[in-house]
Amino acid sequence: MLRSWKAVGVLLMLSASGAQAQTPDCADDPKTTGLSRTIAIDSTGGRRFGRLQYHDTAPLRPKEVVLTFDDGPHPTNTKLILDTLDKHCVKATFFTVGRMALFSPKMIKLAAKRGHTIATHTWSHPRDLSKLPIEEAKLEIEKGFVASSHALGEPIAPFFRYPGLNDSPELNAYLGSRDISVWSVDVVSGDTTANMTPEQLFSETLDRLRKMGKGIVLFHDLKAVTAEILDSFLTTLKAEGFKIVHVVSNSSYKATPELVARLEADKTSLQSVAFTGVTGSAGAPSTPGEPMATGEVDIMKTEFMQIEASALAEKQAVADSNVKAASTGKSSLQPRRTAQ
Repeated sequence: MLRSWKAVGVLLMLSASGAQAQTPDCADDPKTTGLSRTIAIDSTGGRRFGRLQYHDTAPLRPKEVVLTFDDGPHPTNTKLILDTLDKHCVKATFFTVGRMALFSPKMIKLAAKRGHTIATHTWSHPRDLSKLPIEEAKLEIEKGFVASSHALGEPIAPFFRYPGLNDSPELNAYLGSRDISVWSVDVVSGDTTANMTPEQLFSETLDRLRKMGKGIVLFHDLKAVTAEILDSFLTTLKAEGFKIVHVVSNSSYKATPELVARLEADKTSLQSVAFTGVTGSAGAPSTPGEPMATGEVDIMKTEFMQIEASALAEKQAVADSNVKAASTGKSSLQPRRTAQ
């Protein structure tokens, strides 16, 4: 699957295309579409969106919603989610993990073929990029873009979301220098919370969206519970007058020659981690094809990835408080950033 990082780097650098080409479907027909509109986003300078951390969200009107899904693709749950999105003739943005994209290239290709925006969420989903050495964090970001683009077979949108929403001024500045926009959220669904029931996920997410009035909603396409409630959630949104907006990019991610050289040098570790997971007490990657030791779990191939659900809940509580205060005229929304 990993034929040549150098070849894919050339592909990414030479391509001048925008977001993924979309085949005509029901979302393109005014009579059947579930979209209110499509917005082209300019990522020049690394614009940042999402009121859980930043001052502004995407350029949305009241009761407009951007659907986003993190951590996939997943071979089963992502397919169920794609089918539900098709049923409602709406589009979403998938922030893929590079490793997961390489595990399920058919699924990332299916998402793009059905007209959804493909973005990235790092190579291996470290809990907190801000705590990594800066050069290691940069490479983790760039690997995610290259791996997902490689799995898809074409460049992806220059949209990035931090795992756990854990940013830093230094990394935001770096993304700005690379013309990669940063996507936080306005509404956390809570689908990563342990023992989350479908009923609870549905009601809590809807309540948070009603309070916000509009915004970017965060789900995870790894989660079976998300796939289970999505149809009812979208049906209710429509009944209550919410409208789905599709965000696309007016440019594509482009790798740098220096990055391609580093990825080529790191090819062996990329292959081993991608296909066998991290093993051993020292965290050293196993050799390609080596079976994992008894009792070890490759979390990237399961639904048990933990992304600090409590920290996300805390961010949501702060956002809810600010929105309530703003509605009473006591304060205005302020930029927010996660702890470093």
